[in-house]
Amino acid sequence: MRKRITLFICTFLVIYLFDFFIPRLMPGDPLLYTSSVSGEDMDTEYSKEQLDQMRAYYGLDQPLAEQLAQTVRKNLTGDLGLSIHYKKPVTTVLKERLPWSLSVMGVSLILSLVTGTALALFGMQKKRIDRAAFRILSALTEVPAYLVGLLLLFLVAAKVSWLPLSGGATAFARYETGGEKAWDLISHGFLPVLSLVIVMFPGFYFTARASFLEVMSKPYLMNARAKGLKAGRIRWSYIFRNGMTPIVVRFFLNVGTAVGGTLLIENVFAYPGLGLVMREAVRYRDYTMIQGFFLLSTVLVLTSLFLADVLNAGIDREELR
Repeated sequence: MRKRITLFICTFLVIYLFDFFIPRLMPGDPLLYTSSVSGEDMDTEYSKEQLDQMRAYYGLDQPLAEQLAQTVRKNLTGDLGLSIHYKKPVTTVLKERLPWSLSVMGVSLILSLVTGTALALFGMQKKRIDRAAFRILSALTEVPAYLVGLLLLFLVAAKVSWLPLSGGATAFARYETGGEKAWDLISHGFLPVLSLVIVMFPGFYFTARASFLEVMSKPYLMNARAKGLKAGRIRWSYIFRNGMTPIVVRFFLNVGTAVGGTLLIENVFAYPGLGLVMREAVRYRDYTMIQGFFLLSTVLVLTSLFLADVLNAGIDREELR
């Protein structure tokens, strides 16, 4: 366990340094992107004195070593800095947008796990369905999330009136009941979630299928059949229960995939999550926002990988027994 913790801490430190230096290697000055010099949104050009004041205010006039030291000191106190583009604390922006992304990512992961596991379990009883699902899902695993989102956007949302094309909720809507608000949120999130589920659930299917096939070859399953136990009890009490641990491990391993897929899907559907924040941060060279976003993503992904590693270690110990 100590070696695993040390490895993950070292990994975090390496990624943390990359998060600091890579944004600063991008061409362009973040302060010029807030001025008409960039030809973007501002209609006034900052003077040299104003730019110097802003560089001093954001600490960009300091050497990189000093900027890194200041960033580390702030981060250790929970301060992720001030966003250059949004003109407010990075933590505030992340808190506003994080629930949107977590809802899409969490629901997609759970639905992917349920559908993939259910299809694999059903396929163990119906070999024709299993063969057909195996071939179709093998091809589906190669399709990127953004392409699925675009296809759903043009082929479904554009032709179905009750499915919104973009956004997370109807602008300026007044809800008379909680049910109306819930339906509005669900209808806006339906296609983003569906896009991610289509991409991720094949992975759960293949993991569940391999796990269930391994369980079916165990001697205790043959003993259960010899005792004359019902097929339903064997399916749920033996195959499903004993084959779930690798599937749970897959759930944690898929968090990184879900984070990347969510960012792409949110941009396809203009969903108000962290994907749009990240796009704007890169567009305007918002160093502090990029750092804050990647720090949050790093903690989330590394934590899920650590949990998956612990579960895998537990599986190995059980097998050795």
